[in-house]
This record gives sequence, C-alpha cells and structure tokens, in this order.
Amino acid sequence: MGKSLAQQAAENKPSLWINVSLMWGTVFFITSIFMLKLAGEMAFSPDWSDSLKAYFFYVVMVIIVALGGYGVNKLYDPKGEKRAKRQAEVKSGMKEQVFVSLAGSIATGFAFCVLTALSFLCAKWVLSVSADFSVQQVLVASIYNIGAGLGGSLFTGLIFVVLKAMGKFPTEQSA
Repeated sequence: MGKSLAQQAAENKPSLWINVSLMWGTVFFITSIFMLKLAGEMAFSPDWSDSLKAYFFYVVMVIIVALGGYGVNKLYDPKGEKRAKRQAEVKSGMKEQVFVSLAGSIATGFAFCVLTALSFLCAKWVLSVSADFSVQQVLVASIYNIGAGLGGSLFTGLIFVVLKAMGKFPTEQSA
C-alpha cells in the first residue's frame, strides 16, 4: 500500500514540493485569470485555448519555483529538524489553529498572480496568444489575489480543525 500523506510530508522529497505546488498553482492560475479580468483597465479575456497554452508555460515556472523552494529548504534545514518541530507544533495545536501560514498565504497569492501574467506573456511571445495587460493591472490583480491565498489558507486550516475534531488528523503514531 502507498505511503500516507503524513509519511510523504515527513520525507520532504522534491516530488511532494512539485505536486503541492502544482495543485495550489492550478487553483491560483484560475483565480489569477479572474483577478486580471477584475483589475482590467485593459480588456483581458483569454479564451480556453489561450489559457491552456499559457498554462503550459505556467507549469514549467511552477516546477522551477517548487524545486527552488525545495533547494532553499534543504539549505535552511538540511536534516529536517526545524520542519519536524514545526509539524509537531501544528499537530499539537500550538501553531496555526485556523490559518496555515498567514504570511505564506499572502506571498503565495501575490506571487502566483505574477507568474500567471508572466506565463501569458511567454505564450504571447512564443505562441501568439492574445494577452494584453499593464504592469499596474498585474500588480492590482496580484493584490486582489492575496484574498485567494488567504481563502486557501483558511480553507486548509478549517479542514485541519475538522480532521482534529474527528480524530482523523495525522499524528506521529499514524505517520
């Protein structure tokens, strides 16, 4: 049988970083497109095929960011001691009761919107996708997208609360 999510998280492999980044990155790609439309001083309304072409570039960027994050994490915490301590504090309820990394949520919401805009620009240059927006529009949309980051963090935190209440939250014994 495959390893549990808790076991995979404890191992801290690049594949986990890539998978989680792609999962959340896909959510933020969609919210970022919506925010770019909302912040639109210029009409930004890509069709599905243009969005899929841009998504190809986005996936490449997200994988690079995930591997970079993994590398920095390994430099910062080579033996995983700080990570294990933080996970134990989360599991015991000492940290992140509702929000999962508030500062990380803010940075993530903003950064993924910038990556979305960059992916549309790459698709425009390479595949002639129609994508017109200003730097100001991207910055405003990125600020709006912080709300999506906070929403994702709150959603994840609420799942943790429910799992803890049900007694199904991963513990050291289940890992």
